[in-house]
Amino acid sequence: MTVMLPTEADDWAAAWRDRINERDAFADTADGFTAAFCFEIRADDAYAGAPIQFSVVIEDGVCTAAGTATDPEYDFAFRGPYSQWVTMLQGDLDISAAAMDGTFDVEGDTMRLLRRQDTIAEMVAAAQNVDTEFEH
Repeated sequence: MTVMLPTEADDWAAAWRDRINERDAFADTADGFTAAFCFEIRADDAYAGAPIQFSVVIEDGVCTAAGTATDPEYDFAFRGPYSQWVTMLQGDLDISAAAMDGTFDVEGDTMRLLRRQDTIAEMVAAAQNVDTEFEH
């Protein structure tokens, strides 16, 4: 089922959670890891709407919750413009490079995040496997 982003953001987040939990590589890289994430899509030239915040909770290798939220509590945050999210979700932008070069604003314990970069990469790979139609 194709999900429209940003209109169907809640449905997209639910599909993302399912894709995360389907990935054996995610379970392996996230084993023993518990953290809350905020992924924020910001307005840019392509998308003039309100920011969209996704809250994703990982507990010992399992994504236990994913959905839209307003100002969620988090350990780590990734924020960037809509067009760059589209590029990343289409597989043309690496999350680590986007975090390092300032394309995305990143918050959280940098050392802990670096130790878990494989887990983040698996989360992004799962997001890339959500059948998504971009509205902008």
